[in-house]
Amino acid sequence: MEAADIDDLVTQIAGHLDGFSPLIRPGHPAYLIGSDEARLVVHPRWRQEGRVIVLGVYPDGSGALFPDLRRHQITVTANRGAEHVARKIARRLLPSYLRDLAACRERLRGRTAENITRADLVETLQILLPGATVNEKQRETIVRWRRGAAFGSFAVYGEGASTSIEIRMADRELTERLAYAIHERFS
Repeated sequence: MEAADIDDLVTQIAGHLDGFSPLIRPGHPAYLIGSDEARLVVHPRWRQEGRVIVLGVYPDGSGALFPDLRRHQITVTANRGAEHVARKIARRLLPSYLRDLAACRERLRGRTAENITRADLVETLQILLPGATVNEKQRETIVRWRRGAAFGSFAVYGEGASTSIEIRMADRELTERLAYAIHERFS
């Protein structure tokens, strides 16, 4: 099957699959988009003419955060038409995929408390180190500082229920002051 055939098939499937609409973009895989961040991607089955793979996709970054997420994928004969594919998706893929997607969203919401703790920790570092620069990434925040000839960085990680700081190039006095201030603020 060609990309145009897949695009047409996805559009037709959306007409038979309640709550899903097609997302077709040139040069990108064809998606079926549902409520609550449900996304199904449809690919042609390599070397098996007339068959497609339908894969349930989790929100971006979830796989890296939660490597234990179960993969949801089915292979379906597309030659029987869009209605057949939609029935197979509804029966074989959606029940377990939507259940695991809801659990994944719940786990992501649980990480919000962790991110607040990380944000509080970064705020404390900025108060203690005026002029420090902050570089926010998905799984860490880097706080770079300079005081006279001394400089360094703090990498603030938030994983699970704990948050940790990695200290580089700081003298003992500064490290002790920061540790004391952080301990007082969060105790």
